[in-house]
Amino acid sequence: MKSRINIILVLYFILLFVQTSKAQWFTQQSGTTAALYDIEFINDKTGWCSGSGGYIIKTTNGGLNWIRQGEGVTFEPLFGIHPVDSNTVYAVGFFRTVVKTTNGGGLWIKIESGTQGDGRYTCVYFVNQNTGYIGNFGPGYGVRKTTDGGKTIFPLSFSGIPQDLYFKDSLNGIGVGWSSYIYRTTNGGLNWSSNAINVTGDFYRVSFINENTGYTANRRAVYKTTNFGVDWDSVGFLPIQLGSVYSVEFSNDSIGWAATQYQVFKTLNGGNKWRIQNSIKPGVIYSLWSYNDSLVWGCGNGGKIWHTITGGDTTTASLNIIFSNILYDFELMQNYPNPFNNQTRIKFRIKEKSQYKFEVHDILGKRIDEVFNEYLYPGIYEITYNSEYLSSGIYIYTLSGDGNNSSKKFLLIK
Repeated sequence: MKSRINIILVLYFILLFVQTSKAQWFTQQSGTTAALYDIEFINDKTGWCSGSGGYIIKTTNGGLNWIRQGEGVTFEPLFGIHPVDSNTVYAVGFFRTVVKTTNGGGLWIKIESGTQGDGRYTCVYFVNQNTGYIGNFGPGYGVRKTTDGGKTIFPLSFSGIPQDLYFKDSLNGIGVGWSSYIYRTTNGGLNWSSNAINVTGDFYRVSFINENTGYTANRRAVYKTTNFGVDWDSVGFLPIQLGSVYSVEFSNDSIGWAATQYQVFKTLNGGNKWRIQNSIKPGVIYSLWSYNDSLVWGCGNGGKIWHTITGGDTTTASLNIIFSNILYDFELMQNYPNPFNNQTRIKFRIKEKSQYKFEVHDILGKRIDEVFNEYLYPGIYEITYNSEYLSSGIYIYTLSGDGNNSSKKFLLIK
């Protein structure tokens, strides 16, 4: 009995930081130290990455292994890559280089290549195996199109310099580019309308979460459309002073990531508030791609490929164990204080050792934050929750595990 009391006293108020075992980014081995410019997947396992020196790599296991493909097909930097499906993939780059595979990368062929001074292709997007669009920076800059899988590539009427392209079908597309211009077509690129955002900087990426809702960012501001580019509204600002935003990626209308010249940031409220991802070492990340709000990849300088299986750093909470190895019935308690405007504390009790998950949802039931998803032992725990990401409103917090589930509401007032 005495030893049991001593154990309890030793464990009293031991601080367990959830983020040490969850919500971390880690590197994957790319096999190169060259810059990697673009990364895209077709599902949670299979993806491609392209970079300097004609470097192309593929994974079929979520990045546990990356295998080089197309060695020697080109030595030009490849700035954009787009897999249409598991077999057909296109990559584009310097001097109007276009390479293609139709068997998943077993064989790559060069289907277009210019000469020195021909500029570069900046991005590529195919709506099917044959019809695609390519961004061109250089003589005759604009957008080019093919309808026969790259056998013929012809220019379109496009007055800007695109850095990224997205098409939801063969007719409707969006292009973003230099000088804060956003372009839109509704007839397969024959005509483009443009919106100039009156801020300094360039747009490098655009991310759509459904057929109408998309995001882009330039310098500091983040913009959102809900009508496929007819209108764009500022939804927030990144906490940076200098540098460009090279990539922006959203998995839904709440959760997204942005990569700048020096850091990666994450938002949990649709771009209004952003928090730095401290587990990614400073360095340029050119491209981000997400499968859902947990699985995200990024690539950049030095051959770096970063990956997270939990959505990245969300150090919004710490978890304290107050008493351990004492059997209590499962109970989630009301937070205190409530209402609150910065931090609040939430206690809960668990009876069985098991996997437990704690989540925060908005009043409509949309998940805003996964505070932890951990294997816990019987005892009383206390969460210190930081509301930095959240706007004022009513939220629902839920604890689930060992066949139990309990939810309560808290009110945040800022």
